[in-house]
Amino acid sequence: MNVKSTEPDVKEKGRRYRGVSNETRKAERRLKLIQAGIKIFGRDGYHAATVKGLCQEAGLTERYFYESFANAEALFTACYLHITEAIKVELQSVLQTTDEEDLERAAVRGLTVFFSHFKARPEAARILLVEVLTVNKRLEELSLRTLYSFVDMLETLAKPLIAQHNRDDRLDSALLASGLVGSVLYMAARWSLEGSRKPVEHVVDNAMLIFRGVAVSLALPTNPA
Repeated sequence: MNVKSTEPDVKEKGRRYRGVSNETRKAERRLKLIQAGIKIFGRDGYHAATVKGLCQEAGLTERYFYESFANAEALFTACYLHITEAIKVELQSVLQTTDEEDLERAAVRGLTVFFSHFKARPEAARILLVEVLTVNKRLEELSLRTLYSFVDMLETLAKPLIAQHNRDDRLDSALLASGLVGSVLYMAARWSLEGSRKPVEHVVDNAMLIFRGVAVSLALPTNPA
């Protein structure tokens, strides 16, 4: 019997199970834990969650938890990034089809995407808008960096307006976008904490009052100093 001739087959069996590689199965387990984390963190809060409870929700043992995450904070971070990335992908699809001549329509579409995401996923809303601020300073800083990334996206809409009306170079597209994003986040937090009872369309209408107010102000003649 030639032992060497069978060795590759043995290794291959170790790498695959029912045609699925170890890497694929590990990624699937990691996703299950993230989905369980979003449910538990979003329902009970970060500080009430336990590794045991997260594993039970995912249908996995603690061995598989520590295969992907060092602790509950690491899973929470992965959940937070999973949520924000999903929203960014949806918003990017709006920006990619934005017509600079119809910025109001783009703003309405973007706000609808944002609020609809939270309406359909209240656990995601709690994680993104509330829980991330209760964990520790590192997560607070992550939240701030994420805010800046949303500001960068909105700035692409603000720049054309400012370019049309910035007569004295005092207007700053990044500052303006920051104010708009901040107002939207606080509206989303209030709406979510109240159970997202008001229809998405109503919340978008209220947010658009702020956006339209900025647009109208930009179009007004500059008062002499």
